[in-house]
Amino acid sequence: MSVHKSYGLPRVAHEYRRLLEHKGIRVRLKVKKKGMIHSYEVQVPSYKRDDAARLLEEFKDKKREM
Repeated sequence: MSVHKSYGLPRVAHEYRRLLEHKGIRVRLKVKKKGMIHSYEVQVPSYKRDDAARLLEEFKDKKREM
């Protein structure tokens, strides 16, 4: 189940993936390239979707504070 998708540089997707892994959630990062544009999709098992969504909101809040 996809919980985050970003374009361009992979920094945010990789940071979020590391946070999820640190919290014990299995993660798959799908990378797609279409022309010069890269997209990064963070996927988690469907039964962990709610936990991952909550962590995503916390992650975004911390990024906004910086």
